[in-house]
Amino acid sequence: MVHGRVLGTRLGPRCQSLLKAGVLRCSAPAEAANVVPKTVHYRAFSITPQTFRERKPLGKDESIAAVTNGAEPAINPAFADIAFAFDIDGVLYKGQEGIPGAREMLQKIRQQGLRYVFLTNGGGAHENAKAASLAKRLGIENPEYVLKDRVILSHTPMRGWDDDIKKNGTVLITASQPETARQLARQYGFQRAVTPADLIAANPHIYPFAHLRDSLHKETSPLPDGKSAAAITDPYSRSIPPDALKVDQILVWNDPRDWALDIQVIHDLLVSHRGYLGTLSSHNGDASLADAGWQQDGQPALWISNLDLVWRTEHPVNRFGTGAFLEALKGVWAGVTGGAAPLRYRALGKPSRHTYEYAHERLLRGDGGRKPLRRVYMVGDNPESDIRGANEFAPRDGASWESILVRTGVFQPTETEPEPRYKPTVVVDDVVDAVVWALRNEGADVSREWLLSA
Repeated sequence: MVHGRVLGTRLGPRCQSLLKAGVLRCSAPAEAANVVPKTVHYRAFSITPQTFRERKPLGKDESIAAVTNGAEPAINPAFADIAFAFDIDGVLYKGQEGIPGAREMLQKIRQQGLRYVFLTNGGGAHENAKAASLAKRLGIENPEYVLKDRVILSHTPMRGWDDDIKKNGTVLITASQPETARQLARQYGFQRAVTPADLIAANPHIYPFAHLRDSLHKETSPLPDGKSAAAITDPYSRSIPPDALKVDQILVWNDPRDWALDIQVIHDLLVSHRGYLGTLSSHNGDASLADAGWQQDGQPALWISNLDLVWRTEHPVNRFGTGAFLEALKGVWAGVTGGAAPLRYRALGKPSRHTYEYAHERLLRGDGGRKPLRRVYMVGDNPESDIRGANEFAPRDGASWESILVRTGVFQPTETEPEPRYKPTVVVDDVVDAVVWALRNEGADVSREWLLSA
């Protein structure tokens, strides 16, 4: 069954005024019936060419590439108060292969002056590096024009954290490439970032598998301010040496590579006294306290950059993501606490409200100033993150977020799960059909062919 709900049933004053001005052809908002199951038709919309009058067509000697050398494109008035948020993996590409039509679609909506961002749960690298990777996989020749300053990673909202935390707090960074993540954290302003590799370099007894210290964990830095990872010998003593390392925040930026080390170090800090490495809290297991005293003694906050259990690559079976690491950590925590206390953590990335608020604010700023938004279309492939996040997000300015689920990524209907757990506004074949559906829903008489044209 294809899901859809109609966002309107007749032309409003806004579309009528555009008709009178001769700006574009308007039509009734897209009906759910226009989107058909994949088994019936490959594409969600008719292949019959339809006319769409652009606000400022390119001249015969012009091209999108030529426009990039000039001023920003004028916003088509039909689209001035709408925007898009695109997931990346499974929506714009799978593994190293771009989704057919994604490149042309992005060029076209950029040409029309539409606002859009890329909202991904990926992380562990700089936003510019992700943009460069996207450009390479899609074959975009003018990434500065199409992609610049539009990528929001799972940890990007940390850029806006309080300066006091960044300057004075010590943060433990875990990631698939910890050294890259540390350098990025420093660019974000975190001046005291350490990695698990730093800890075992400073105290090899933390992790007894020495051979990995010369390979996976060979990149290290000295601990900040001359702190020591081996200063404490009595875990229950409260005479804390002045050089003992204290960790204030634990930041899991994306799925780590050595789960054993990272789970061990995170565990050590969550059972510690106030985040001092090598200590044990006397509150642990105290039945007179909330959650039997676990995580009740000033331990560092645990932040997970995204909760995606799986993600999509070229492989036919979904691959585990950061959410799988979290589930493993939860299992270890349940064993340590005897099930007496849930693991306390905070989440970023989709479906977190923190992330959607950050994306909404970025869209409001647009390409040159704060502009009101009426509707944002979230195009994603994961019902648990993309669709759920958009469905649950209600921005304070009253704009609506609508969710569009594509069939090119994580969600694939099966006999046991024929429909997604979190219901989107509509289900379509791919990102091109998603944009066509959204623009039709706004009253624009557009086609897939128009969207893919230069």
